[in-house]
Formats: sequence, C-alpha cells, structure tokens
Amino acid sequence: MKRVLLGIVVAALIVVVALVVTDNNPSTPSAAPLVSHTIKATPANMAQLKAAFLKFKLHYKNMTSTDRITWGQVIQLHGPKLPLIAYDAVDHRDWAIASFNLVLPASYKAEVSFQDGGNMGIFNKVGSGQWVMTGSPGFPLCAKDVPSTVAHFWGLKNYPACN
Repeated sequence: MKRVLLGIVVAALIVVVALVVTDNNPSTPSAAPLVSHTIKATPANMAQLKAAFLKFKLHYKNMTSTDRITWGQVIQLHGPKLPLIAYDAVDHRDWAIASFNLVLPASYKAEVSFQDGGNMGIFNKVGSGQWVMTGSPGFPLCAKDVPSTVAHFWGLKNYPACN
C-alpha cells in the first residue's frame, strides 16, 4: 500500500515539475491574441518601418541611396510624427501606416515619388517577423487598403475617390 501511495506522489510531482518547466520555457510559442487592438509605436518598430520603407522605395527605383527621410504626420496635420500600428485578430497580422518627409535636396525620382501620398506606406508583419511594405496608399487614405478592424481603429473611411 505504501509503495502505491509513494508511486502516486512521485507521478504527481513529475507532472507538476513538467508543467512548471513548460510554463517557464521561453521557446514555447505563445498563442496569438484573440482580440484586435492598437499598438503603441516603439523605437524598434519605427526603425524597422523606416528600413522597410527605404527598401521598398529603393527596390522600385523611386529613390536613390543618397536620399534621406524623416518622420511625418500620418493622419492629423499637426499630430505626432509616429506611425499607427494595430493588430488584426482575424488575419493574425500587425498592420502599420507611416508617413515620411523627404530631406531636401533630394533626387528628382524621390521628389516625384513622394507626391500624392507616395510619402506614406502601408506595412504588415506576421508575429515577430519583419515588417513588409505592401505599397503606398495614395491620397486620400482609404479604408479598403487595410482590414476593416484596422481601418476602424485608425478612423479611415472609403471616399468616392477610393474606388
């Protein structure tokens, strides 16, 4: 009887230790959030978004490697110079929209490409992956360019010019 009781206690102890080790293991993937939400822009996000914007513009030859950019206001004319970031629980992606100003003097290509909303970028990433610029939204900013939940968070609408 004592051996059976001792065996049960040892088995229970092994299970408890295994659960504690699993909970403290940082390599265990965490579940994706169940609710869509906004995300505060961090310096790390901003650096990654800026790099993704430059990579996109250089790849499509809209800028030269000597052109420089600074942060611009996204939606509010006199608002903070920060990108807007949100998580969409439906497609399990982080979405961002950012605006940049071209530092003058700049190449003719860059000056042309920054017109009519070309100074903005729409980005997304999955989990802890890299931000990828999917394109420039143009002007006006349209809700159709991002998932509906994200558009709602950012106050975007579909105007007649969005079609």
